[in-house]
Amino acid sequence: MRYVIGIDGGGTKTAALLLADDGTEWGGYTVDSTNPHAVSFEQATRNLGKLLDLVFSVPETQGMTCAAVCLGLSGVDTEEERRRFREYMEAYRSERGLAFDIFINNDAQIALMATLRDDRGIIVISGTGSIAFGLTENRRRFRVGGWGNLLGDEGSGYDIGQRTLRTAMRSHDGIEPPTMLTGMIVEAYGFASITDLRTYIYQPHLKKHDIAKFAELCIRADESGDGAARRILEAAAKDLSDSAAALVRKDPWFEQCDLVTTGSIFNYSKRFGETFRDGLLERAPRVRIHPSAREPAYGAALLAWRQL
Repeated sequence: MRYVIGIDGGGTKTAALLLADDGTEWGGYTVDSTNPHAVSFEQATRNLGKLLDLVFSVPETQGMTCAAVCLGLSGVDTEEERRRFREYMEAYRSERGLAFDIFINNDAQIALMATLRDDRGIIVISGTGSIAFGLTENRRRFRVGGWGNLLGDEGSGYDIGQRTLRTAMRSHDGIEPPTMLTGMIVEAYGFASITDLRTYIYQPHLKKHDIAKFAELCIRADESGDGAARRILEAAAKDLSDSAAALVRKDPWFEQCDLVTTGSIFNYSKRFGETFRDGLLERAPRVRIHPSAREPAYGAALLAWRQL
């Protein structure tokens, strides 16, 4: 029996799923980020190697043949970035005496595949980062956003986290009204006062995902009726719907295609998802919006079988 390995590399964690040719699955394998812009390329490949070692030692697959590994890695978009990861994968394969095909795809493609069983359509991701990606019927590729936290990532966990931090400090200064966010941050991080946030947030070791964690507090505050949190989530969702609408305008085929929403912010904030949907359908009423049905690593495994 043969199997493939699908890998979903995100800004916070990397997940793998094994899929045999008879449909049997093995999943639940995770390591830290393999996004070379969230961590270094060297750290990303160390994490990837750790994950590969883990999945190649799954007891149930011993004696079976791995036909392919399909990677969908966030932050890996250029030919140079793909080349470096391919060289790493080829070296890993050679060092361990293995033989499998290697496919490196956009992380958006595998998320589309996971829900639609097709990589044509639009995927809008809101996790640690954000992106809108589309593949047309004739396989023309388009993207909006996904430029990282300094150049974009509107509507992402990082964006919401940053807005949350700024809102708490503006509330402390009296620029904005009182908000639950202040007390929630103080309690969650063990601060004596919200002013301790400055010392914490400017530590040099903090990464993008550390800022994105504050989005969870924003979602919780919104669920408790906090007006500031609601405004943050609605503004971020509106920005992301702007990105999706811009992508729809790039090719007529997108005007009535399937669009999949995925990522932790869509998963955990009903308000965010509803605001995004309303904002997009105002401008693209024929787009068919679907919440993600399966994890992207499953889509990577499906795409591996297809690309074989």
